[in-house]
Amino acid sequence: MPSISSEAKKQIVDQLKFDSQGLIPAVVQDWRTGTVLMMGFMNQEALDRTLETKFVHFWSRKRERLWQKGEESGNHLQLKRLFVDCDGDTLLVKAEPMGPTCHTGSRSCFFSEISETGIRTEPKTEDANGTILDLLYEMVLTRKLDPKAESYVASLLQGGDDRVLKKVTEEAGEVLLAVKNHNQEEIVYEVADLLFHTMVTLGHCGVPFTDVQAELGRRFGRSGFKKKSES
Repeated sequence: MPSISSEAKKQIVDQLKFDSQGLIPAVVQDWRTGTVLMMGFMNQEALDRTLETKFVHFWSRKRERLWQKGEESGNHLQLKRLFVDCDGDTLLVKAEPMGPTCHTGSRSCFFSEISETGIRTEPKTEDANGTILDLLYEMVLTRKLDPKAESYVASLLQGGDDRVLKKVTEEAGEVLLAVKNHNQEEIVYEVADLLFHTMVTLGHCGVPFTDVQAELGRRFGRSGFKKKSES
């Protein structure tokens, strides 16, 4: 995120709606996966420090002081982008987590699910994390560790490299044909198939999907033309 002038900071603060205690809630989201990591409160000083340092700061209501996330653990949150909601009274912080965000050691603070039986705190769940692709990857790992006879994914994995790669090749070809036909519905269906079988391939190879997300994040905003010319 580029530096912001003092004039722009003043304009930002003037347009935000801090509460009677001078605080505004800030929801923090992993900028690559969309996972909601935590929620805290900022005052004007915390917001200023966040914008100046590009590391997320909060105001601790319990300790009544400014604090930088990760100041003790080292699990900082590096600011990537910052948004405000339509009412101007809530911030959305897009950040890169440098380690687990929760003090419990979990990636996110949201690992307890509310269900018809109440709040389940154990075992911790990651179902609130990431995108549908993250969930698909976790499902593939589950089928790999505990294959079921009726599972299509388990049957692919048990077929080894040849079975897995054959499906990826087939689905890539189907995408090609769908694009050639300029059939939008077909393109959506076939691309979904290709992404699904790509997740199976990553699970088969033991490559974490987060590594792919990290690589895409590393490339984001960089010119592909420049990279090609350097190689």
